[in-house]
Amino acid sequence: MEYSNLLQKKMALANGLFNVPAQTFYESKLNKLTGAYTVAWNDKGEEHSHKASLRITDFEGYSINPSSFKYLLPAINTYIQAKKNYIIEKPLPFIVYEAINFMSTILEPRKKVLEFGSGNSTLWFLEKKCDITSIEHDKLWYNTVNDYAQSASFDKDVISQFCFLNKQKETTWQFLDETENESFDLILVDGSNDFNNRNECIEKSISKLKKGGWIVLDNSDHPNNWPGGLFMDSLYKRVRFTGFTPMGLYISQTSFWQKTD
Repeated sequence: MEYSNLLQKKMALANGLFNVPAQTFYESKLNKLTGAYTVAWNDKGEEHSHKASLRITDFEGYSINPSSFKYLLPAINTYIQAKKNYIIEKPLPFIVYEAINFMSTILEPRKKVLEFGSGNSTLWFLEKKCDITSIEHDKLWYNTVNDYAQSASFDKDVISQFCFLNKQKETTWQFLDETENESFDLILVDGSNDFNNRNECIEKSISKLKKGGWIVLDNSDHPNNWPGGLFMDSLYKRVRFTGFTPMGLYISQTSFWQKTD
């Protein structure tokens, strides 16, 4: 079926994408060189696909600002570092660089953060002296990040407030059900859709966000995450960033919504 614009396509296919992660792949070696990804999924027996060249735009066709090219070398440098050790020398969230800068303006010491998907971002939040609750689905990676956090020279009071959980799917939703509403100043949704679906993470955690707090959805341009983005768009105004990311050699999108009620 043909759609007149991307929004129409997103709205028509969002329900089918909510619980069924799409497959992202290169169709050829040339596509890999040019960053031309194909995203494909099946909804009610009908095949759908979406294509984009992430060397030029994000999946939704948004281009980076010319000023963003200053982050290309840092992106390459951290990409090389991550090939040797996924925890890079100066940990940064794996989101768009401009989004990191924006998030820095939001956060102050002792701000309460909920994070779906752990890693360099977890260590960055600890460095910012946030009270971080992080949910990680992978046991081995959970142990790696936790060992680093416990052995690093973070503020002892910050570490004492650090809540790190190894959970996925039903145990994650149970934890959220048991969490008091309006508990967090910021929620970062950046986990694996196969284990803690980002759309469900958004739907089930929005009540846990304080008024004036922010939900952050990384890879908000990817079809897998269209349902969550559309849901948030129906509630609040989006702040979108498209650009380079640490540890990545492609263009991505990160979106923010501030809870105003």
